Amino acid sequence: MAPSNTISMVQVCCCILKPIPGGFSLRKLTGLAKWVLLCRCIICHIIFWFGAFAFILWLIFFPQEPRFTVTNASLTQFNFNSSENNTGANLHYHLALNITIRNPNRRVGIDYRSMTVSASYRKKKFGLVNLMDSVPFYQGHKNTTFLHHLVLQGQQQLVKFGKRDISQFDKETAAGVYSITVQLTFRVKIRYGNNKVKFLTPVTYDDQQINCKLKLPVSVTNETSGGGFKATRCGDVGIFP
Repeated sequence: MAPSNTISMVQVCCCILKPIPGGFSLRKLTGLAKWVLLCRCIICHIIFWFGAFAFILWLIFFPQEPRFTVTNASLTQFNFNSSENNTGANLHYHLALNITIRNPNRRVGIDYRSMTVSASYRKKKFGLVNLMDSVPFYQGHKNTTFLHHLVLQGQQQLVKFGKRDISQFDKETAAGVYSITVQLTFRVKIRYGNNKVKFLTPVTYDDQQINCKLKLPVSVTNETSGGGFKATRCGDVGIFP
C-alpha cells in the first residue's frame, strides 16, 4: 500500500516537517503552501502555550471562597406585640453574635471595604449593625478574622406579619427555638499574588450578601458563651465569579 501524501494534524501542530519515506516532503510544497503550513504550525503552538500558561495561572491563583461561620450566638429577647391597627407586629429583640471569616487561599488576599450585619425572621428584616469600627480591613493569605460581640437589639415593626407568621411564631415559641437568618452584606477588593506586583491589579466586586440560617433558643444571659449552640457555616458565598 502506498504511503499517504497528506499531512496529519499531529504533524502540523508538532511541526514535524521532516521528509516521510515515499511520502510528504517540505521541499515538494510551493511557496504559498509552505506559508500556509507554517502559519498553521505557529497558530497551534500559540494555542498550546496560551492554554498551558492559563492552566498554570489557574493552578496558582484559582481562588476558593472565604468561609463565614457563626461560632456563637445568644438570643435573650424575642417577642412581639400586635399593632393597634392589626397591620403588623412590633418585635422586641436582642441578638448577640460571634462570627469568624476564614481566607483559605495561599495567593489571594481579600480587602473588605464595608460590611453590615442584619437579621430576618420569616423573611421580615429586623436589626442592622454597620461594622464601621472593624471595617475596612485586609485579610491576608491563610488568615482568620474574628468578629466578636456583634449585638442587634431594639424594636422593629414587622409590616404584614400575618396569621401564618403568628402561627409559626407560636409554634416556635412553644418549642423554644426560633429560625432566624443572619445576613452579612459587604464589598470586597481581591488582591492576587504579591501586592507589589503591578500587573496584578486588585479587582473590586460590588455588594455581596450571604445568609447564615440559625436555630436559636432564648437564653437567659446576654453573653455569647455558646452554651448549647452549634457553630453554623454560612451559605450562598459567591465572591468570585
